[in-house]
Amino acid sequence: MEDKILKLLPYVSVPSRYTGMEINAVHKEFERCKVKFVLCYPDLYELGMSSLGIRILYGLLNDDKDVVCERVFAPASDMESLLKVRGIPLFTLESKRPLKEFDVVGFSISSELNYTNVLNILSLADIPVFSSERTDKDPIVIAGGNCTFNSGPLEPFIDCFVVGEGEDVILEIVDVLKETKGRGNIISSLSSIEGVYIPSISERTLRKRFIQDFDNAYFPLKWLVPLTEIVHDRVSIEIMRGCGQGCFFCQAGRCWRPVRTRSPERILEIARDVYKKTGYEEFSLLSFSSGDHPEIDKIVDKLLCEFRDRKVTISFPSIRIDTFSFELATKIREIKKTGLTFAPETGEQLREKMGKKIKDSELISLVQKAKEGGWKQIKLYFMLGLPEEKDSDILDISAIINEFSKVIGIKASFNTFIPKPHTVFERKRFITEQEYLYKKSLIVKNVRRSNRIKLNFHSYHKSCVETFLGRGDKTLSPVIKRVWEKGGKMENWDEFFNFSLWVESFKECGIDISPYLSEIPQNVSLPWHNIIV
Repeated sequence: MEDKILKLLPYVSVPSRYTGMEINAVHKEFERCKVKFVLCYPDLYELGMSSLGIRILYGLLNDDKDVVCERVFAPASDMESLLKVRGIPLFTLESKRPLKEFDVVGFSISSELNYTNVLNILSLADIPVFSSERTDKDPIVIAGGNCTFNSGPLEPFIDCFVVGEGEDVILEIVDVLKETKGRGNIISSLSSIEGVYIPSISERTLRKRFIQDFDNAYFPLKWLVPLTEIVHDRVSIEIMRGCGQGCFFCQAGRCWRPVRTRSPERILEIARDVYKKTGYEEFSLLSFSSGDHPEIDKIVDKLLCEFRDRKVTISFPSIRIDTFSFELATKIREIKKTGLTFAPETGEQLREKMGKKIKDSELISLVQKAKEGGWKQIKLYFMLGLPEEKDSDILDISAIINEFSKVIGIKASFNTFIPKPHTVFERKRFITEQEYLYKKSLIVKNVRRSNRIKLNFHSYHKSCVETFLGRGDKTLSPVIKRVWEKGGKMENWDEFFNFSLWVESFKECGIDISPYLSEIPQNVSLPWHNIIV
């Protein structure tokens, strides 16, 4: 099998996606391990290897001497074509074994736009896409990640859902696999684990799992170093989990609470260890809003003291403008300049209504400080279509951009508001395309023309798909399957996304799309009503 796969590599554009020979990759004697686990992020290698969750589970599972854990990602179109022509089933990176030889295939699903990829991966692995058609010869298919906070549309395809933080439950799942034989017996035993949902057995009320002692939570010190460039090619050190801000639109803030922090001492210890094992020269201080960490200044001081002379970069992937410290940013720039990214979301009046209290005057003051500190450009994130949004709110956004651009260069990105499960706005409607185009035109017409301003609008139709799949129930599973059968996959990528496939598939399945985009009445039960976050 391995020889056949190696012969394919000269014919694909990025062979290193499939070699599994990264620094710190784990290669075990397959037959000697009691439990065989394969982790899958259902997108290209470059995205999957940027997932901290995949890295944590990979390290945690392989630290158990009785478990072999390997990886697989969605193959690019060139590799997929070769696999089909040569009749080779989808394989893992480490041992090049077919997925069918493993006990468990575990998906980490962070985007609804990857649902068709899940089906495609199962099919390429010769695993029945429907749970009901699998036998003892097939692996148990498990799913975790953001999307499992509403499992409805995926339920016919997945044997077992893990709701919450995987590292808190994964070893309990392994214990069941060590002690139990037979597909039915395993699934039945898994159903008794808190945070695990088995659609085929019951619809019991479910409480998410979460790590309580985050300071001592597992971190993958043997950080995998890819042999090709990935999206986030740096070491992500999670300094805090959860968000206490409570923005009404934000699913992450609701689903990943409570807020838990790592101590500066532990963060420095992690950074030292990972640096020795990898030589990476960038540490990203990961959290929903790193500026909210109560000891963020101490964390940065410790890291700078340790790594200043080694020219190691320290960056923040996400920071709230109202918790931002330019004194802190200036310290970081002693090593290397990093970008500034803020999310005002909308105009001041509407911003306050949805849980963000920062005023425009404060924003302008921060932008002026950025200019004085030597920054030439900042990135701003906004949303269109928020509940109660008026034309005046759109004009306020334009005014903000115009005012800021007098001081500094602006990159403004616009997403369409998505009513996410478990949020304050979960029952709100998704705006129509006509409304979206009107709001977009207001922005374009009222933002002044300047080479200091760049506007970017996220695909309305992608947001539409995220909405109906994010709020849907298992009635939508035939639609997902139909889109996949029509060739839908890799839909996070603009060149592959095709909204017409969804429109056609809804019609062919005899399902009306509008209820999944409309406001949900208070007397209607939500598909995710059984999940307590």
